[in-house]
Amino acid sequence: MKWGVEFWMRVAIAVGFVLLVILAPSVLFPFIVSLVIATLLNPVAHRVYALAQKWKIPHFPYDFAILISFAIFIAVIYFIAVHIFVPFINEFQQFVKSVPGMLAAVQQAIPQLEEQYHLSLMPPEAKSLLAKILQDIGEYTLKIAQFSLSAIFSFASTVVQLIVVPFITFYMMKRGGYFVNAFIHLFPDRYHHHLEGLFREIHFVLNAYIRGQLLLSTLMGTVVFIGMVALHIPYPLVIGLLAAIVETIPLIGPIIGAIPPVLLGLLQGTTVMFQVIIFYIVVQQVDGHFVMPKLMGSIINVHPVSIIAGVLLGGKLFGVVGTIIAVPLVAVLQIVLKHMWFYDRYKNVR
Repeated sequence: MKWGVEFWMRVAIAVGFVLLVILAPSVLFPFIVSLVIATLLNPVAHRVYALAQKWKIPHFPYDFAILISFAIFIAVIYFIAVHIFVPFINEFQQFVKSVPGMLAAVQQAIPQLEEQYHLSLMPPEAKSLLAKILQDIGEYTLKIAQFSLSAIFSFASTVVQLIVVPFITFYMMKRGGYFVNAFIHLFPDRYHHHLEGLFREIHFVLNAYIRGQLLLSTLMGTVVFIGMVALHIPYPLVIGLLAAIVETIPLIGPIIGAIPPVLLGLLQGTTVMFQVIIFYIVVQQVDGHFVMPKLMGSIINVHPVSIIAGVLLGGKLFGVVGTIIAVPLVAVLQIVLKHMWFYDRYKNVR
């Protein structure tokens, strides 16, 4: 690829987009939310439209199918709000109030554990480090739990965003390809076919990731909730929601989600604590070796080191949200690098 005007135009577009994300991420947030909702509702709208065609309903435009999918989505959200969200709020408030006392009780239990398991030979520096780790775990757990609650509302931090999300979603579902075609036509004709392939890959990966991750998080949250109820661990709804959210954080997420129930189990005795640990080990093994490969397959084909780097960088720049969106962004970046920046090399092997 020659370093001509076309090359520098692509560089300028890429740099401009990166600057937009860094300097004004809130501007993109309603578009990201709309993209997720559109990805979830598109199959519903297609199914409704196909049924209308099968039943030969006259004058049934695709817009009606989109509106019906919106109605189904609103009904599902209403059901979740009434039957899950309201009891969760009460339990969440109790959990937040109990975190300081829980950590104090755990620290008081440490001398008993030292005596029971003959850990009295532990150096003072190690004890101080353990106490500091417990304090950090408590603070981070509290932040994650607070984020779990605020994330339910933060999809619209302003009234304007609350209003524009349905409109953006509607037009993404109706004419989503228009924006892609407009971007493609910024480039010379000889690149159009290649760019169409690029966006097809990105669309496939994001669709599969969003749907698979949503199903995976829902499944994990439900299993953890049932497990906590069976083991009589307090705040099962909060722990289940925490497990669903941290499931979106690769590699380290499940470990973070297991810490609060392990500490709560410790307060009821070491036997319960070990039961919780065994439960999480079994669940994570089943998740990692059977459920996740079945849902995701080889769609997100990203090296683990790249995932860790993306999670750390995303967390540094955008906090918890950055760690959650790190994997799909790294996957998209990998596709872009393969198609655009190594265009000549990739073109020769196609």
